[in-house]
Amino acid sequence: MEDMKNDVSNNARDIFKALQTVESILPTPFYWMSPDGVVLGINELCLKAMGTTREIIGKKPYSFYKPEIAEHILRHNTEVISRKKILSQEEWIEDVTTKERKCFSSIKAPLYDDKGNILGIVGTSIEITAQKEAELLKLENERQQVALLQEKDKLIKLAHTIAHDISSPLSALNMMMQFCDELDESKRSVIKRATESILDIANNLLSTYRNEEQGRTSGIEQRQPVLISDLIVQLLSEKKAQFSNRAVRFETDIAKDAQFAFAQMQPSQFKRSISNLINNAVDALDSKTNGIITIKLAADDQSIIVRLQDNGKGMSSNNIEKMLNRQSFTEDKKNGHGLGLQQVWDTLDYNQGEMSVSSIVGEGTIIKLTFPRIAAATWIAQAIHLTPTSIIVILDDEESIHGAWNLRFSPFLKLHTTLRVLHFTQGQGALDFLVSLSQEEKNRVVFLSDYELLRQDKNGIQIIEASAIKYAQLVTSYYSNSKIREEIDRLKIKVLPKQMASIIPIYVSASIAPFI
Repeated sequence: MEDMKNDVSNNARDIFKALQTVESILPTPFYWMSPDGVVLGINELCLKAMGTTREIIGKKPYSFYKPEIAEHILRHNTEVISRKKILSQEEWIEDVTTKERKCFSSIKAPLYDDKGNILGIVGTSIEITAQKEAELLKLENERQQVALLQEKDKLIKLAHTIAHDISSPLSALNMMMQFCDELDESKRSVIKRATESILDIANNLLSTYRNEEQGRTSGIEQRQPVLISDLIVQLLSEKKAQFSNRAVRFETDIAKDAQFAFAQMQPSQFKRSISNLINNAVDALDSKTNGIITIKLAADDQSIIVRLQDNGKGMSSNNIEKMLNRQSFTEDKKNGHGLGLQQVWDTLDYNQGEMSVSSIVGEGTIIKLTFPRIAAATWIAQAIHLTPTSIIVILDDEESIHGAWNLRFSPFLKLHTTLRVLHFTQGQGALDFLVSLSQEEKNRVVFLSDYELLRQDKNGIQIIEASAIKYAQLVTSYYSNSKIREEIDRLKIKVLPKQMASIIPIYVSASIAPFI
């Protein structure tokens, strides 16, 4: 028993140490607390938002807030822990120094250890005082539908802004992790879980305020080149939020050869199929307290293989035969009609896919979907090509991304002293520099630009177009947006999905090659 307590204690210390590593690079207020409300860690931005610089670690909210504010915060913490869900609420606080009232959108998630025990909560609080006061004033004076729609649009934009502020440094952290040789595998795993938990907050926020028009899927959606790994990562994040009240852990295993694998299909149809299979896998867990659902993605020259595995109750050979022979069955679902599996079969038919099923009653089920692999989309960047005299220009409004890129390019800078790396956080500054170059210098530029430059006049596409730099890549997570894709196609820009920045190959050769 004492050994078990020590294991939990050691695991908790590793997780808290990992959170301390993450908090210093996050550009938003960030904190974590014990189940009974004791502050275990907090970053400088959160202290600044509170209006204090004094030490509050080890104390409960009653020590620095009025009782009614402290009780409001602690009730929310208790609800997050008891429901085991990512939850948000508005919190009006009083600045410790100025006594000014501030409103924050507080988003919190349960913090688990390796064994699924809840260690407390992790949260971020984004100040929305101005937006809230404007909203209250508008709702007081105007009750018209137009005003409400405008407010909704503002919230959607705010959600995107907050998600950007959270996810960008996490992308940087993922890039940095491969250079942390001094960390053993267990500590790397702890940091990975911590970053995934924070990223889930960002994705949950986006799904809460997602534009209804973007959420609707067209009935005539066209087949197109689809980056399968990206769709799976998106879907798993959504499923974590959907089933946050269930005792199930979701895991992904994407093989290196499958990171940039494409298939020709309807994106929403594919996501819906995998979603239906995940839903079935969750149902198969019944009341299991250690449920695990794993999606593995593998690929070879001809095929992409999606393997979904659960440790649920399994299926009988009779039901496996029905499933493979396309006979509907609903197991123990009282209101089921087998429509989820029908949709999976339709997706396989329409996209030349195949399915195999293996299962052991009482142990779990493995479903394998295989689709033809196609050549990567023309707009995807699969490598960064440099020459020994390249001028690498990086534009991103998030400081931590620049540090991550420095780590990626560091080995090449040591080998080739004539390589240059220049960093810009302001689009206009980058543009002014690029247009000032001679044509010979412009031909040596490799331009890596973020798309979303918050609170700036131009986005990354506009900067790339105005710069007229031949070798440019748009580094963004928003490439699937239809309007952005239209601009990408028009300008023939290569796109590097931001989540792939940590793994994209970098080559240095005598002469620069097109981005392929």
